Amino acid sequence: MESISQAMKSIVIYFSQTGNTRKIAGAIQTGIAQSSGKCEIARIQDVEPGDLTEFDLIGLGSPVWHRREPANVLSFIEYTLSSLAGRQAFAFCTHGIFPGHFIGRVVAALRLEGLTVIGWKNWYCACFVPEHPKPYFTDGHPDEIDLEEARKFGIEMEERSRRVTGGESQLIPLLPAGSAYHELYPGPGSTDRAGSTHPTPGLEQNAIRELIDLRSFDFKINKEKCLYPRCTVCIDNCPTHSLNFTVSPPLVRKNCDRCWFCEQICPRGAIEVDWKPAAEFVDKNITDNWFKVAEDAAIKGRLRRLVKPEDIGRKTPWYMVKKPRLKLP
Repeated sequence: MESISQAMKSIVIYFSQTGNTRKIAGAIQTGIAQSSGKCEIARIQDVEPGDLTEFDLIGLGSPVWHRREPANVLSFIEYTLSSLAGRQAFAFCTHGIFPGHFIGRVVAALRLEGLTVIGWKNWYCACFVPEHPKPYFTDGHPDEIDLEEARKFGIEMEERSRRVTGGESQLIPLLPAGSAYHELYPGPGSTDRAGSTHPTPGLEQNAIRELIDLRSFDFKINKEKCLYPRCTVCIDNCPTHSLNFTVSPPLVRKNCDRCWFCEQICPRGAIEVDWKPAAEFVDKNITDNWFKVAEDAAIKGRLRRLVKPEDIGRKTPWYMVKKPRLKLP
């Protein structure tokens, strides 16, 4: 087994905007390195096709957006990992209330490219969506307990990888399906094996569709504040390359994944959005259900509450924080 361990090379690849996933990825890397002696780490945007041919174990992680993986993560799997059939992989994610479909979709995508997926894990983390309450239900995560859990997960993945390479294929896990999946990774309208629905399906699904319509607005660029072309922070950090400032008015392309990162990191606050209608809609139609989901997760021991329910900032959504609200990790 020692010779197998010495021969194997590992890398943890992550996409992070607020720093949460970066912290988890770093802890996983530490665990793998402690177990095997070495493990590399890289941001998803720094990895090119062909860079990974020397690696036997590839970890891939990101935040959960809209109850799924970000669009650039799926593109990365399809275009950068497509030539790595036969390698081993694991997936991880960070999220607010809902893990949603991330694990199921990413594991399936990795397997479709021919990788052997040996594990996956998710972590609750702080949430920074403009129209969401602040403090949020999962704020304070990841903390030292989460990072230690991530380090141990890294050790587990390295050890399992060695054993699978050694022929113990029975260690390759099966992805739960149907109600068993939703019991572990709830999303809006999903029902677990106990019959609990997360959250009330009709209200939540209809509310989400209405909220998407509310958020389907064009960003307004305040030309008096914008320093383009001297400043290209928003363009450089758009995960889907959706911003085009070479035309007037600037264009937000249809492939925008609605992460709102550009508006949150603009150092001059030049990207302007009226978040008030969306925030009011969320508080009126959705937040009560989030309280139920958080309570259910806490009862089942999945969510360690670091913010008391009474401290959730229903009247202070995140957009009210002075811009720039986020700094580059």
